[in-house]
Amino acid sequence: MAAATRQMQMLVTRFERLSRRISLAGIMSGHKAVEAISQGRVKVDGKQVASNFKVFSEALVTVDGREAPAPRPLPRLWAMHKPRKVLCSDTETPEKEGTETIRSLLKSRHDREVELNGQNLSTGLDKETLFDKHFIIVNGLPFTADGLVLLTNDGLFADALRDPSNKILSAYDIKIAGDPPVDLLHSWRRSAWANGVHYGQVFTSILRRTGATSKLRLRYVESPLRPLELLLAEANMEVIALRRYAFGPYLCTDLPLDRLMEVAIHKSIRNLVPQADMRQALVPVRGSVVTPEGALRDVQLGNSAALGRHSETAAGFRSGHRGNEKQSDIRQDDMMDDNEKRESESGRSRRRSSSSQRAPIGENTFPHARPSRWRMK
Repeated sequence: MAAATRQMQMLVTRFERLSRRISLAGIMSGHKAVEAISQGRVKVDGKQVASNFKVFSEALVTVDGREAPAPRPLPRLWAMHKPRKVLCSDTETPEKEGTETIRSLLKSRHDREVELNGQNLSTGLDKETLFDKHFIIVNGLPFTADGLVLLTNDGLFADALRDPSNKILSAYDIKIAGDPPVDLLHSWRRSAWANGVHYGQVFTSILRRTGATSKLRLRYVESPLRPLELLLAEANMEVIALRRYAFGPYLCTDLPLDRLMEVAIHKSIRNLVPQADMRQALVPVRGSVVTPEGALRDVQLGNSAALGRHSETAAGFRSGHRGNEKQSDIRQDDMMDDNEKRESESGRSRRRSSSSQRAPIGENTFPHARPSRWRMK
């Protein structure tokens, strides 16, 4: 009986490094994934690996027995409304006791929802929450500010969103004490500087003005090197409240106040998605088939009719060719004689048919020629 062999298929698939695939799956960060690989905690198709090489999407990757699924075609993006006095940090235990972080906030919201709805109605909630998964904060906010915060599972995508060269505008609603310096706000439209930091063009409009306070909406290209607090302090504005209203196409008003929501990648920032390494490769076929006994087994070519006929034919040819060389030569000569006879008979029949079907002289032989009555007689 022929040995069981794994069935393979040729297709165009995606290649990613092990550390990046583990990070995209939300198991741990890329740096921790590199440490796990060096410690021998990562397996690819059941075999322990020690180097951070590229694997195709069909490979089975596990970390400490936990499977890291193949990455999706696009990165995942979440949006939430960050309350005030919450640190934009992915750690569950902050340095200052009593301070809440984004991760601890997500965990408390998850636990409260499970307690209110019960275990049965909360089935599948663990897959939607991020308190126990790795995520990257795209645009953080100060401790005392609130508003829109984006999270993603792709570090390269987060870097592209933060890059000021991509010119993604952020909008802030700012409540200040007194009246704003109108002349300074007009000069910011050309260029804004604060403490030697160039902010580029800053567009500011007055939404509401009272005797004691004013509400402004400020739009500029945000980056970690351009903190908004520094610009407002340079203008001697006393900030009472600060809220991020929008980041690119995403608005704070479209989100619930107490829930994390996954959002689609808008078409205006689709060009910032990292390009995947797509190549043609020979990969194993995944899945199972049902045997006649009702059990499941992997897809393979073992005990198949095609493989059996091929092996039997090959074995018979090897044994018979050594013992019957003379008989095979005689049969080959007989076959050659028969072929020559058939060719000669078919040649004579073709010549007879062509001579009988030949058009007479003066008739229109070709379809594009003129009729015979136009020919000279």
